[in-house]
Parts: sequence; C-alpha cells; structure tokens
Amino acid sequence: MSEPQVEVLPHSTSLPRDFNPDPSVEPQWMDLIQRLWQERGSLVSDFLERFASISYEGALVPDEDVHRTAADTMEMFLFLLAGLELPADLQSLPRDVAARRARQGVPLEAFLSAVRNDFRVLWKGLERVARGHGTEILVANMDRVLDTVESYVSSIQQAFSEEEALLARDKQLHRQRLLSRLFSTDTRNTGEVSDIAAGLEVKSSDVFELMAVTRETVAKLQRQPAADRQTFTYERAGALYLFRVVRTGRTWQDDPPEFPAGYVPGIDGLAAIPQAAASALVLAAKHGADTGLATIPGTWMTIARDRLEGALPGFSLPVTTALDHCTPHERQRLLQVARSYGRTGSIKETAEELYCHRNTVVNRLHSLEEVIGLDMTVPAQAALALVALADYQTDTSL
Repeated sequence: MSEPQVEVLPHSTSLPRDFNPDPSVEPQWMDLIQRLWQERGSLVSDFLERFASISYEGALVPDEDVHRTAADTMEMFLFLLAGLELPADLQSLPRDVAARRARQGVPLEAFLSAVRNDFRVLWKGLERVARGHGTEILVANMDRVLDTVESYVSSIQQAFSEEEALLARDKQLHRQRLLSRLFSTDTRNTGEVSDIAAGLEVKSSDVFELMAVTRETVAKLQRQPAADRQTFTYERAGALYLFRVVRTGRTWQDDPPEFPAGYVPGIDGLAAIPQAAASALVLAAKHGADTGLATIPGTWMTIARDRLEGALPGFSLPVTTALDHCTPHERQRLLQVARSYGRTGSIKETAEELYCHRNTVVNRLHSLEEVIGLDMTVPAQAALALVALADYQTDTSL
C-alpha cells in the first residue's frame, strides 16, 4: 500500500476565538474560567510536557499536529466548562482528532492515555488560577470538569473505533483487489507479481502453502474461527482459496482443518499460487465429505482413474470385475496386500503392516496376479492395478 498522505489539519486557525462567558451566571466559576482562558497557553505547555512521556509506538504524528490539537482541545474544554456554544470549527473536534490518529496508526490505548491527561491539566490550571481563594467553588465543580473530560474521552473512543473499522474495510478491499490481480494476471510478468507481493507485504520469492475449498464446503468454513491476518483468502466461482507463507515447523498438515480441503504445500513463489490453486481445487473436488486435507500423493490415483475412464471407457472393468467374482473374505485380503505393497514397495514392510509372515505376502501377491492378471512387483503393472482399484470398495467389516 502507498504511504499515507500528509493531512491538512482541519482545526488550525490563526484567528482568535471569541470567548465571552456571562459573568451573571455563576460569577465565581465564570471568573475562574475567564482567568484560565487568559492563561490557556500554560495548559498547552503542561499537556505537551506530560505528553512527552507517552509512546505512540512509532506512529508518525507531526509535532505541529500534537501542539495544535492540544491548543484546540483546551479551548474546547473551556467553552464547554463556561456553558458556551462551541465555535463551528470545534464542534467536530473529537471525531476529527480520533479519525486522524487512527489513520496515523496510533494505538488506541496510547491515544487514550494522552487524552486522559486532559483532566489533570485542566485541574492543575484551575488550581493555579484559583490561587487558594476559589477552593470551594473549584471543589464544587470537580464533577463538572471530570464529566466534561470523560464525555470527550467517550466520543474520542467511539470515533476512533469507527475509523479503525473503516480503515480495516478499506485495507481488506485493497487486499482483495490485489488477490484478484494475482489470480487474473499473467504471472510470468515479474514486475506485476512484485507489485502484488509488495502490496500484500510478502516476498514474491516466499514459499507458500495453499488450501482450496469447494462450493459445497464454503458454508462449513464460514462457521470456523476467522483466519489469522497472515492468511490470505480469496473466493472465486464459489470456491474459496486460503494461502499463507510457510511457517517454520508448523504447516496446515501439522494442524489440519475440520473441513475437507485440497492442499498443495511447498509452493515456490507467489507467481505459482494460481496454478497451485487450480490443482488444490481438483484435489478438493475428489476429497468428498471427509475432513482434513486431500494431497496429490493421496488423491492422484482417483484422478488418474477418472481421466483414463474418460479417455478409455471401461479400462478398469476387467480388474474390478475379477475381484467382484472373489468371495468377500478373499477380496478383502487381496485389496489389503495390493494397497499396502503399492504404498510401501516392500515385502517386509507389508508383512509388518498386515501382521503376517512375509511368505504370506508373497503368496497373496501371486493370488492377486492370478485374479486380476497384473503383477504388483512390476512397477508399470502395479501402477495400472492401483489406478484401476482407486476407490474400489469392499466390506470392511470382515
């Protein structure tokens, strides 16, 4: 995002404001307020001295802005304490100051800490002008001073929160526009990708991981806790994509979601995100209703079978029909050995996985070859058998 523009302060004025309290109304109190008006410069100095100890945590607030806001705020308080109507340029002061600080990136708590100093500054100023002779009237009006400052604090807090919400929406809108560019642009254009990366505050060379969620599952995802701000989300044609920079020692595979999703890890660079998203969506579509992540190693055989069936209708029929003719018990044994050996490629590991002797594994592989006509120890034939048997179901209760 571009750097924030320098703002013209709306409450700066070189013209003095007319301050004419009615001395016939609460004459002692009005006398105090009138005297404090004459010394209002000391209020600003006191505020700035206290402000020096407050940290805005790196937010860029010009000194002129702080000084001018302090002067306007103190005059606003004196108008209110005198029961006078605020000048037009001070009527929106709380909202304008709060919005400006939010745009400048000032943390709310730090901002409120500065604002709450206003009561101390006003009270110290009133004590000074009272000079010990107006103590009773001063004490009698303590609640008035406190209520005036607290009302200002409440207005500030509400306006600040509203402005932060607007800024968050603007930032999210900007982020979504960048993601739309990423998914729609020619990612071979390195300059374009670099611009998008800068806007998203990532490096174009970062390594990412990505999940895709199909239209049928989007509602489930919306019921999950909101993604953290380091996770980018983008919806397109009913599908939802989530991706983020890979975190050291912690990926979505380590902490899988409670909804089904296609997953592509280790995406090398931002430019590869759209292609990875297309792959993840295919994986998600094949995942079904199960929760967790569908990956290429776990899903490719089903995808291959569907593609081969489309190009060569009935290609898996000889294998599945041959198994259909077996008894349920024998069919289950043959499927177990086929899938275990296909996964491990090892007689020893298959025997350990199936809790049987290695000779039993060899005998079952021979039986499988006799039934389906494919030798699982020959890689090309094993691949054909595994693809043909992808998602083939048997009675798991045996």
